[in-house]
Amino acid sequence: KKVTDSRGNRRYKIADGKLLVSNVLGKLVVEYSFTQHDNADGLLPGGSTVLWPYFCGNLFPCHSQPSDGTQFTLSLDGVPASKQAIYPESIDADSPPYMLAWAVGAYTKNPLGTTTAGTTVSTYWLPGGQTAALAGTKHLALAFDWFEQTLGPYAFGHDVASVSVVWGEGMYGGMEHHPYWHVAKDAMSDEVTHVHEAAHGWFGDGVRLKCWEDFVLSEGTVSYLAARALGKVAGSQAEARVWAEYQDELDAAIAEGGAPAWPTGCNQIDILRDKLFTNLPYMQGAFFYKDVAAKVGADKLDEILGAFYKAHKTKPASMQEMIDAIEAATGFDPAPIVEARLRKRF
Repeated sequence: KKVTDSRGNRRYKIADGKLLVSNVLGKLVVEYSFTQHDNADGLLPGGSTVLWPYFCGNLFPCHSQPSDGTQFTLSLDGVPASKQAIYPESIDADSPPYMLAWAVGAYTKNPLGTTTAGTTVSTYWLPGGQTAALAGTKHLALAFDWFEQTLGPYAFGHDVASVSVVWGEGMYGGMEHHPYWHVAKDAMSDEVTHVHEAAHGWFGDGVRLKCWEDFVLSEGTVSYLAARALGKVAGSQAEARVWAEYQDELDAAIAEGGAPAWPTGCNQIDILRDKLFTNLPYMQGAFFYKDVAAKVGADKLDEILGAFYKAHKTKPASMQEMIDAIEAATGFDPAPIVEARLRKRF
């Protein structure tokens, strides 16, 4: 609609989805509008937003590369009196462009606990969702505490929550919209989904991706961490159940096929069109770490993951840097596991 800086209105062009303004003086202010989207690529009919992987431009002017670090302030007007809007008023640490989100609905909030570091963990459910939400989040506060104690301080404030959202037919799972990450209403009873999305506060959000090809650094790492955390806070049998589910998911993903879990190159792939967004980066990535842990020890791998997070917190990083960190800390060369788990095409 309008672009201004300290001198007033500015002339601009939009080319290939990019806003072009020259010689900006002072703060650049862009007034714009957006429309509802029906395909998980903006503001959804159910009242929440989805921007991953590169649809932030359907909601606000942005750089959509995952390495881009952005800080946000947000305010929503016009929320119906019968509903609540769940969103962070500010994100004061650099975060990926797809992290910002909101959800509007008739929510009930339930506090789950406060971590050792003072982070309040809650869940929000929609009408009829209490039983599922309480089942799915019964270990969430403990798992979040384990992440803070094991990996390092959380980057995005001291109040977090799993938020139930209506995405639409056939859409399941969650999305890493920290500090109030979203979980599809149909997945609210699934503990792994809640803990997986919470773990993105450290990898995927807390540590951004250098390239889309590094997707496994986000999803493979947090899939491993979800199993590891649930094992620590809910017991070894709970962890064994997670790995059994992961094996079933991996078998199905291999049968379906797709890009390798970790393709070569940097931002040469389209994560959607080139079939990188399959379960292979999630499950092959998780089993990569499990195989490494079998060689170097799970506790040692915890240390490496924590050191990596602290070194790259609120910055972009690559899967190669993670592999290098494992070898540097242990002397173990994970190259054979990399080839078997991450580079193999099905």
